[in-house]
Amino acid sequence: MGSAQFHRIGRGRLALGVILSLFCLVPCSQALAALAEIGGLTVTLPDAATGWRKAGKGNLFMLQKDFPETEDDKRGNALIQITKPLPAARSSLRAGMKTFVATLPDMAKEDILVKHYGVTVNGYDIRVEERCCVHQKNVSISQIVVGVAGDRQQAYLQLVLLNVNGDRSRSAEVDFATLVRSVKLDPSDKDFDLVPASEDGGLDGVFTHLDTGLRPNVFGGMDFYSDSTITTFDQKGLFSTELPKGGRSITEHCKETPTDCGLYTLTGGGFFSSAGSIEMRSVTSAYGTIEIETKTFSKKGEDLVIAEADHRAVPPFDEGTTLDGEWVSTFASSGMTATSSGSVASSHTLRLHRNGTFERAGWSGASMTNEIGGSQSGVTTSSNRPGASGRYKLSGYRLDLTDVSGKTETMSIFELDKGSDGLLVINGNNYLKDDKK
Repeated sequence: MGSAQFHRIGRGRLALGVILSLFCLVPCSQALAALAEIGGLTVTLPDAATGWRKAGKGNLFMLQKDFPETEDDKRGNALIQITKPLPAARSSLRAGMKTFVATLPDMAKEDILVKHYGVTVNGYDIRVEERCCVHQKNVSISQIVVGVAGDRQQAYLQLVLLNVNGDRSRSAEVDFATLVRSVKLDPSDKDFDLVPASEDGGLDGVFTHLDTGLRPNVFGGMDFYSDSTITTFDQKGLFSTELPKGGRSITEHCKETPTDCGLYTLTGGGFFSSAGSIEMRSVTSAYGTIEIETKTFSKKGEDLVIAEADHRAVPPFDEGTTLDGEWVSTFASSGMTATSSGSVASSHTLRLHRNGTFERAGWSGASMTNEIGGSQSGVTTSSNRPGASGRYKLSGYRLDLTDVSGKTETMSIFELDKGSDGLLVINGNNYLKDDKK
């Protein structure tokens, strides 16, 4: 794809001067329909009640949202820009992204902070690149660019944020990501959804893998971690890396949180043997990027071996199961640099009794010190979690805690070791049983 194609987009390069001129526009009062057709490309637009309005003219479809000045934030704007589909080969997507980013010359000089790539649910290649921050005329500018490419055409979308950060930035990014997921280059394209194909599926249950190692922390140190990662497989072809909470099914969970989920297919093997590999198509970002990985696969009794790592089957709790004991989850992290040091720690305790009652408590604390010019300052803080008690119910992979006021909190739960309650994993956190109690 040559840069000349981008020069034909309204003849106006999307230079920072043009962007900054839009920063001064009064809000447009024109409401948007739910769908927009842009030269053959179709997208679902944000609801007009969210504040997005159509802005600008020419070959670029543009939306604008204005953020008023507050005590904490300057006046800001968010812009979404969408090109009409451009004729180009799928293989030129990376070059096309580079050319489109360069329409904001100063932004093109910035390093990519976040990058996602993969395919969409409709099989198009997709790339996402995020850059920050250019400062011009007292305006802070950041950019997220998305390119979507089929075999014969491509489209580009970008979100430009002007003096927009914090919660404002996150809300604009959510709206943009939702719009990107809705992109259709062809009328036959389907909506974003994780729908298994007829050849998908074949597994059923919850499996755990113990992942351990070292990773850096925010204080400049290293923490040892021991995580019991989860994979929940649905017979029809869905999988999730989290246990659905609140009693939701895996289908409901994946609709609400697609970045936890994906689709899988078992392949290979013979008539008398199980599949030799598993293809896992994971949703890796809110933009609908799907990464495809093929891993070795085999069964070992009720357990699975995926990419030579053991994944043990986790049996559900029987309806009405009760436990007896005290379980504690602790966390600590610390580190230091040449001029600062810090640490955080927390502990949460859950007591379960055979009669179906529970008590819970906890505390957390943090400390930080800084030394600047020979002067040292520091802060230490701690707090106790208000105690709670009531009744609990175990069923499947679900723990319901109902306090004395009648409020119920639902969490995921499983036993890491079959037939042993020495370690419970509750909402993804390890709770070790205190045998002294």
